[in-house]
Amino acid sequence: MPQLSLASLNPKVSLVVSRALAALRPSLIAFLVSNAMLISGGTKTPISFCNVLFVGNLCAALAVGTWFGWRSILQDWQSMGWRIKVGLLVNGCLAALLSSLIFVGLAYTSVTNAVLLGRLGPVIYALAGTLLLGRKIQRSEWLGFSLIIVGVVAIVLKTSAFQINLGDMLILLSAVVYAVSSTLGKLMLSKQTNLRVIVFSRNFISSIIFFVIANIVFGPEHFADVLAGQLWIVMLVYALIIIVLAQFLWYAALEKLDAQTVGKWTALSPVFGVSFAFLLNGERPSVAQLLAFVVIMLGILITSFNRQPSRTMEPNEMADGAESCISTS
Repeated sequence: MPQLSLASLNPKVSLVVSRALAALRPSLIAFLVSNAMLISGGTKTPISFCNVLFVGNLCAALAVGTWFGWRSILQDWQSMGWRIKVGLLVNGCLAALLSSLIFVGLAYTSVTNAVLLGRLGPVIYALAGTLLLGRKIQRSEWLGFSLIIVGVVAIVLKTSAFQINLGDMLILLSAVVYAVSSTLGKLMLSKQTNLRVIVFSRNFISSIIFFVIANIVFGPEHFADVLAGQLWIVMLVYALIIIVLAQFLWYAALEKLDAQTVGKWTALSPVFGVSFAFLLNGERPSVAQLLAFVVIMLGILITSFNRQPSRTMEPNEMADGAESCISTS
């Protein structure tokens, strides 16, 4: 089992690698889109909504099912109560919406903007936790959240000439969906929920939703290039490394580390995201983006270093953190 094989790794190393892989996702998707014809052997649009989201999540679900065994996953599903099943279904639907918003948003905004704007998600989740879950926010955390919000607002207004563009709006909406997904998951999923079922159901349900959406919005012809060139090979590698491996490294680390330690090390996520955007996509941050990055990172560091060590994370929080395309955990 992945948990067992990863148990011997240094948990901090597992955590950092999982965040690096998660932060790589938006840059890699943008890279695949820009190099689509090369990967497909000349096909014009092989890297599309259906091919990345449907094929990628389906490959991830198949990988998890094959590794753990289909019978054991089915037995785990059957043994769960209806409340947990509903929670997993909602979790999968929101995961599909989250990925859809990010994928479409990346067509209209830069990866750097997506990485930085995505940091608003955990802030909204924390505020929702205050209202719905009774979580108390410390004064230092309020300061950190305020800095993150200032940085996000600065990016939205300055980089788009004080007019929010479609891409930034979709990324901001994805941050709201992330917060809703995390909150609902915490309310509906118990600590006893099997992690392998969470990972499998999240990816499998998402792939079904992407298939249905692509058929309704784009029509069956949208799947014409789904077997083009090396697409399935690329998507299988993408799913195994960027999705599945990142998730289980994340889980393995969280089993051994407290929330304060996790917060400190996951503060590196935006650094990874911006670095990958430069290395893979050639995006050079503007002065406004650099200033916003500094403000947001300062806010992240303030909030991360003031988390309570005793706090533990729920399985759904693990899944949300590992699944987010912009590494918002």
